[in-house]
Amino acid sequence: MATTRNALGQNAFDIAWNEGFALSTEEAIAYAQRGRGERKRPASGWESLTPTELNVVGLTAEGLGNKDIAERLFISPRTVQTHLTHVYAKLSMTSRIQLIQEAARHS
Repeated sequence: MATTRNALGQNAFDIAWNEGFALSTEEAIAYAQRGRGERKRPASGWESLTPTELNVVGLTAEGLGNKDIAERLFISPRTVQTHLTHVYAKLSMTSRIQLIQEAARHS
């Protein structure tokens, strides 16, 4: 609890604590069960890509390497690789060439 209080600041922590304290048991259970909400994108295919993944794909299709993509998007090269790994999985691909070819079909 102290970590959360320090991260939020005393005032924001007190507000959140009081809002939570005011919930009935049923309201608290419903809040906890709702999770992050309904998924808006499909789990696979081109439409499943997030905006950041699409940016990474676009820059990859332009011929940029991970380091250059990272600099453009202000993220680390490792994060670029993680996005590409997710993209490959969502599109059932195994190579950068396949990804570039698919990107050309969608541009």
